[in-house]
Amino acid sequence: MRQFSILLVFAVAFGGAAVLYEQESRKVKGVLSQITDLQAKVGDMQAEINRLNAELEAVKLAERRRPNLNGIASQVLKNEPIAPVSKPAPTRSERRGLVVGDVTSAAPAIRGRGESAEDGEWAKPTVDAEAYEAQSADSDAAVNDPYQ
Repeated sequence: MRQFSILLVFAVAFGGAAVLYEQESRKVKGVLSQITDLQAKVGDMQAEINRLNAELEAVKLAERRRPNLNGIASQVLKNEPIAPVSKPAPTRSERRGLVVGDVTSAAPAIRGRGESAEDGEWAKPTVDAEAYEAQSADSDAAVNDPYQ
């Protein structure tokens, strides 16, 4: 009988420990699910914050392009015409204005093929040194030294 009572005490003790363990594990699982839900909400909030930041930057950029009300009011008070915010696209006649190439006297460094024949031998494709010497010997032209 004495063994039966010891067995009964062990069974009750282990049973109680199992019940307590089950309760605590349920609490832990509940807390873990709450943490997971909160992490999902934080992710959603971060996405919303990023969207709002992008929208704020777009509004700031639009405000920089738009004249402020103080500037418009001062122009109206001074009877000045209100300047447009951005330049209109140039018309076809405006695009034909002067370019750097129109003003400079030097010819362009790179030309298309067959554009001018005044370059002479420089317009020809490159050749080997022996072939070049043979060609220049045929011409018998005096070579001017530019450094003299």
